[in-house]
Amino acid sequence: MQNLNQNEPFYQISQAAKLLDISCDRLRTYEEEGLISPYRKNNKKDGKRLYSINDIKWLQDIRDLIKLGVTIPAIRILLTSKYYINKNILREKDIEIIKLLKKLKENSIYQGLIKNK
Repeated sequence: MQNLNQNEPFYQISQAAKLLDISCDRLRTYEEEGLISPYRKNNKKDGKRLYSINDIKWLQDIRDLIKLGVTIPAIRILLTSKYYINKNILREKDIEIIKLLKKLKENSIYQGLIKNK
């Protein structure tokens, strides 16, 4: 059996939502907010959305940030801005948020989002 490329679009929206334990509407919101740009069959706006393994990993981190109380607008701002971190005044939750943001910025999806701005 052939291994699936991490960036190969494979999962339909319903499958991705199930893997992430979120709704399809939530995935559509992430797309509308510019946090993910799934592959579209036939490159049409009305084409089926397909998500890769890398997309799923990216979305898990987005979901985890939201669970920590970070809003979607705040995630967009944090992903596009530079900031100084004073670790002496951070709470444990803040450190976890920073780790997730760093992980997101290291993901190839982040590079694609930045290029498209």
